[in-house]
Amino acid sequence: MRFFSTLALVASASAAATGLTSRGSDNDHGKKCLKQKDVDYLVNAYKSIINKWEAPKADFIADQGFFDYSDSINTIAGLPTGFPIFPNKEAFVAYQTATPDNLPLVIVEVGPWNCNQITVIWTATFTKVDGAVPLPVRGIAIIEGSYNKSQKDWEIQSLKVELNSMNFYRNTGGVCYRPEAPTVEVPEVTTV
Repeated sequence: MRFFSTLALVASASAAATGLTSRGSDNDHGKKCLKQKDVDYLVNAYKSIINKWEAPKADFIADQGFFDYSDSINTIAGLPTGFPIFPNKEAFVAYQTATPDNLPLVIVEVGPWNCNQITVIWTATFTKVDGAVPLPVRGIAIIEGSYNKSQKDWEIQSLKVELNSMNFYRNTGGVCYRPEAPTVEVPEVTTV
């Protein structure tokens, strides 16, 4: 728990240093900032998208500028790291429609958050392999929100997700073997 308290302090200091406003207030430039109800809305939207995809849930995602970044998922998919796995809304929706994640995502902790970003820690214990033992997967997501003035509601602008990729890979049918422990030669100790 000390780690999360420290993380919250660092995030608060970082937000203050970058000019981000405190929780629930709008900044001096008229930009709408998240309030607690907005955080709850976006976190529930994220969880809903991952738990059970349905076409209307595409409305939770911003039409312009959306991306989903995850080196963990890129690694599992056998793709190079360092770029979004889904560079836009269309790619994300197409993937979810064809092969939805439908993971039993459980939100463990929400926070810290600032004017437009929310940190979420989650777990999911699942398997997509008949007869396999489900392994727990733990991850962290940063949900960036943007306020859509025409809809008068918040949308998911971007997702940045990292997770226990080895368990995720095994839960989806991948096979991993532990490397053998290295043998270390211990020098003889002589006493004088």
